[in-house]
Amino acid sequence: MTRTPRHPGLHDAKGRELEHQLLDVDGVATYTVDAGEGSPILFVHGYGDTADGWRRVVPGLLETNRVIAIDVPPFGRSGRISERELFDFYAGYFPALLDRLEIKSATLVGHSLGGAIALRFALANPKRVARLGLVAPAGLGKKPPWWWRPIAGNGVAWRAALAIPSPLTPLIIREGMSRFLDLRLFHDSRALRQDIRHLVDLHSTTKDFGALLEAGRACIASYTGTLLEDSKAITCPKFMVWGRHDGLVPVSEGLAFQQAHPDADVHILERCGHYPQIEMPGRFNRLLRAWIADTAGACDKPLTRRTVEAA
Repeated sequence: MTRTPRHPGLHDAKGRELEHQLLDVDGVATYTVDAGEGSPILFVHGYGDTADGWRRVVPGLLETNRVIAIDVPPFGRSGRISERELFDFYAGYFPALLDRLEIKSATLVGHSLGGAIALRFALANPKRVARLGLVAPAGLGKKPPWWWRPIAGNGVAWRAALAIPSPLTPLIIREGMSRFLDLRLFHDSRALRQDIRHLVDLHSTTKDFGALLEAGRACIASYTGTLLEDSKAITCPKFMVWGRHDGLVPVSEGLAFQQAHPDADVHILERCGHYPQIEMPGRFNRLLRAWIADTAGACDKPLTRRTVEAA
């Protein structure tokens, strides 16, 4: 039986759910949480996730910052899009989003696919990115990570499951996704079963899973293999957190980024997987808040290099 996804939502420090709305952005309905006062921070989640992926980060920032988190189309509660290459769509969508929010420039924090989106946005719109935060960003390698092929529906099991849908298809989807995420998402998945279950619930119908695979194919079509080299043109303050035991995007790409950007504030967390903000929220939040505090007005002053942290 297919579960209806129950979204965790985003809350303030007292546990009160933050208001959300559907904004029309470039013709696409966009699920948006916009709360707090101060310098704006825009959080961009990863592939197949939602704004709720930042649920353990947002509460601690609301007293000092305006925090915006969206369901990036075509994921979650936002509308679907027709573009075959997602990054072509995002090139126009994110400037339109900031315009819609009446934000000239913001701190941009992106995870996984959201990190690739953030990097590309910073390259194309340098004056609109005051600071750039990256959490295990995809796209820095010479070729797509191996796991992009299965999520694009190129695996035999997925093709067979979707070719002739049956009452068993949702069960096959759930089982396949659960096993993949158990192995690849977190360093210790036993402690985060509920988080894995939520991600599986989001995509366990044939329709939703088919849309997820279509988005995966669009990601592969947009892969250039030059993002790391191109990123050297980014001059704003940069922050990166990566799990040493990331099973989706290899930490070697984070170390390559550190070499390319000696001014960046880079942290490699031991005993951590692809979701530092979920798996180690306390450590992640301390690092992020320290960077935000250290770089308040930092566009006016040089940054000092920090040491890589072994958590």
